[in-house]
Amino acid sequence: MLTKIGNKELILMKEPKDKKELYNEARILHKSLDEKLQMLQAKPYLTEDEELEMKLLKKKKLYFKDIMEKTKEELKEN
Repeated sequence: MLTKIGNKELILMKEPKDKKELYNEARILHKSLDEKLQMLQAKPYLTEDEELEMKLLKKKKLYFKDIMEKTKEELKEN
């Protein structure tokens, strides 16, 4: 389950999720963040707010990449 708190997107584990479902959810969010990041990177000039948004997008993207990698390893073990 995905919830949004302010500008933050978080995966909540209220109910046990299938590992594949968790991986796919993280992959979709990672891709969405990457698309937003690419849009900002295409601009010739960024405002201070856009620079901050870029930093936050990179951190969120890394968070979901970590979830994907961890889940992939867990799937290989099973």
